[in-house]
Amino acid sequence: MKNADEEIEMLDFEADEKVSNQIDEMLDFIDLSDVSEDTKSDEQLEKLLDSSSTIQTKVEIDASREKLDEYKPSIKDFNIKNAKTKKMVKKAMLYVIIVMLLGFEFFINKTGEVLDNLRVYASNNAPIRIVQNNKYGYIDHTGKKIVNPKYSYGEEFIKGYAIVKDSSNLPLIIDKGGKEVIPTGTYFSIYRVGTDIIASKVTKKGLKYGILDADLKEKTEFKYDMISYSGDCYTYTISNAVGIINLDGRDIYRYKLTDDADKIIEVSASSVTNKDYQRYAVIKVNSSSQIVNINDGTVVSGATLNEVVPEENNVFYEVNSNGSKRYIYVQDNKVLLESDDYTSLTINSIEAGVLKALTSSYTYEFISTKTMEQIKKGLKEDNTYYGDNVFVYADHNYKKNKDLLVMVKNGEIYKTLEEDFVIEKPFDNGIAIVKFTDGTYGYLNEEGSLISDSRFIEANSFDSYGEAVCKTDGGYGVINKDGKVIIEFENEEIKMVSDIVKKKSASGSNNVFYAVKKDNKYAIYNSNGKRVNKTYYNDIVFDEKEPLFKASTDAKDMLITSEDLNIINLTSFNTEYKAYDNYIILKNEYYNYNGKLIYVDNRMDEDSGD
Repeated sequence: MKNADEEIEMLDFEADEKVSNQIDEMLDFIDLSDVSEDTKSDEQLEKLLDSSSTIQTKVEIDASREKLDEYKPSIKDFNIKNAKTKKMVKKAMLYVIIVMLLGFEFFINKTGEVLDNLRVYASNNAPIRIVQNNKYGYIDHTGKKIVNPKYSYGEEFIKGYAIVKDSSNLPLIIDKGGKEVIPTGTYFSIYRVGTDIIASKVTKKGLKYGILDADLKEKTEFKYDMISYSGDCYTYTISNAVGIINLDGRDIYRYKLTDDADKIIEVSASSVTNKDYQRYAVIKVNSSSQIVNINDGTVVSGATLNEVVPEENNVFYEVNSNGSKRYIYVQDNKVLLESDDYTSLTINSIEAGVLKALTSSYTYEFISTKTMEQIKKGLKEDNTYYGDNVFVYADHNYKKNKDLLVMVKNGEIYKTLEEDFVIEKPFDNGIAIVKFTDGTYGYLNEEGSLISDSRFIEANSFDSYGEAVCKTDGGYGVINKDGKVIIEFENEEIKMVSDIVKKKSASGSNNVFYAVKKDNKYAIYNSNGKRVNKTYYNDIVFDEKEPLFKASTDAKDMLITSEDLNIINLTSFNTEYKAYDNYIILKNEYYNYNGKLIYVDNRMDEDSGD
């Protein structure tokens, strides 16, 4: 008999929506106002009893169990001879069955809600990998074993599944309950690419490769001789051809080879700052290169034997035979610019739509991607500023003797500002820091408006969550991108958690976003600027990636989880730790985010003893 620790089998319950719908349909014909009429009451009861054969509540926990005999209650079972009594019993039975059915529907609905909540809870607590005697196993977030250490290899769980290897070093896949959902022998090889899996298996045509998605469903057919991952897409060989599969699993580009050609395909993709834009790559087959859209497979340049190199935001250059460079800019499946006249070409923001080209005479041209003309001739780089979605340059109106800021989006001027400020720090997360003539600072959004009438003596950049720490004469405070004050300007210092931590803990009511220093002590505040507890701390250091922080008081040093303020004691404030999504390691001890010790890795003691 297996020990409970050796195997925990998780059942997947799924309430059938048809049950509720069928009950509703069945009750639709019952008009309780007419129950007093004997004939209708008789008909309704018989209809209801007969219709029980159409109710199919299929909760299949174990298909091997015997099916229960079907029983239909009938008025004949009571053997009542008095007609009046028989009618009363019929009515009573009708009411009882209705109540039972409504109760059953309520039970199904509520059970479904509870189970849904359980599934959500479980999904937030992936199993934790452990190693004992060089074997891999898994525990849950409470420290209970899901799988005893028995695998020669085990990865961290990704989207509910983990690739492991058995004692013979053969790959298989397990789910969060430890069940082997893809057993040994199903695939010859398995390896991860993000949430996807490239696998190979023996088919009627021999060993073939394919791709599985995060749910272990086939993203492609298993028909390829080889699949590899390169440059945000998949490359493959098949028969006498090579090609590309995009991240959706579509075969988008194929290049047929001669029988004696090497089956080699290389992908070098340009990086893009905005993932909403199409991405292009140099596809090199043997010695021939082309620029191709790796989302839809569109070829945008002719084949060349010259070297083609990708740069950022879909800028490329081709090395000519004399060593010079021909620059190419691609957008919307077209080559918008191709020139040998420049020594460099860049575009900081595809949305802004302004290319910066350096000429052989070391002057700059700022070119609109809409008109392919210069935005302004003679514009100097020192007078230009870039943002995520905007390009801005300083100008001067000589008739009015006014300094101007000209704002450009999509290659077009959309706003000109006449203000008593200059841009101190370019746009970051949609907000630029500006400096007024009196030496104070403010914030300008990409629409060309100041987000607040307040002036600040110190201004820090906004994070991607739309918040910034700044300072007035009263002290430090926090504002959001709409100019609303989150924490009042009366503090000695404010520490703010990173964008990553904010994203992970934003939904919690006690999410600790700020450590606010006043009277030489720190207090902690949530995202709404409300004090989280009454404790004062000597120092606080936020983790950069996970929602927890180091804190010290006169009594002790500790790690504190942001969500529920659970405490893990530290021997000193400088104690090192490693934090993951669902557990924390201190030396050789594993803790969950409830602050509970769940596992001790004795290997670490052995290593330190050596």
